[in-house]
Amino acid sequence: MMTQAEKAERFAALHRRPGILVLPNAYDAASACILADAGFKAIATTSGGCAFSLGICDGENISRDAMAAIVARICTAVDLPVSADMEAGYGPTPGAVADTVRATIIAGAAGINIEDSTKTGPRELLEFDSAIARIRAARTAATDAGLALVINGRTDVYPVGGGDESALFDEATRRANAYLEAGADCAFVMGVRDGELIGRLAAAIHGPLNVLAGADSPSVAELEALGVKRVTVGSGFAKAALTVVKKGAEELREKGTFEFTRGALGQADIHRILKGG
Repeated sequence: MMTQAEKAERFAALHRRPGILVLPNAYDAASACILADAGFKAIATTSGGCAFSLGICDGENISRDAMAAIVARICTAVDLPVSADMEAGYGPTPGAVADTVRATIIAGAAGINIEDSTKTGPRELLEFDSAIARIRAARTAATDAGLALVINGRTDVYPVGGGDESALFDEATRRANAYLEAGADCAFVMGVRDGELIGRLAAAIHGPLNVLAGADSPSVAELEALGVKRVTVGSGFAKAALTVVKKGAEELREKGTFEFTRGALGQADIHRILKGG
């Protein structure tokens, strides 16, 4: 078993090596074990999926402690670096973000994702200087804890910000580069799927770029060719799993048949995966 420090160092090294880092997102301990069994070198959590697993909506509707508890269970379940999606840091101030970083480290994570838009009231971007100060506070808290925590600074300019395409691009790159300068190890530009735009962002951002991928995104190979360093799927697996349940429930209610169980993992397979081999 790796120590937390070793996991953090390995996770950081995955951002420095050649090639793209595919970082799938788990929503509970079992899904984390499945992703580990599939052979991934590291995994992330998804705030939305973790919230859904508790029957709660995404958007800091579960507490910092509740989210950290899910992260801790995932970190215990797999011997891999885990990057924790801690939403917007559970508070607008640098102090709140520092508290969230400390809780994330206690949970056993090797990385953290921090967003720059509000979670309560009308959704909007945090003020530029404040957003930078929050990343700086995250880095200081990690350094004070003696851990090389990989910080993924996420900007929500595209889904939240206003203005034309040129203004959005300029603000996204300004924030991404500022977060990297303030201590982030990776910049995450949320809400971009177009390959040409992704390539321009990768060229303009002076460090590793993380994008969220879905059905309409370029493939991993295409993203790598565009200059993307890290790709995540957010709540994709969680939503896909819930979709299987929904379709199965409709089949059972409407047809009274059980085709939804065909091809499912068996008990022995699941037990093997959960035991790590």
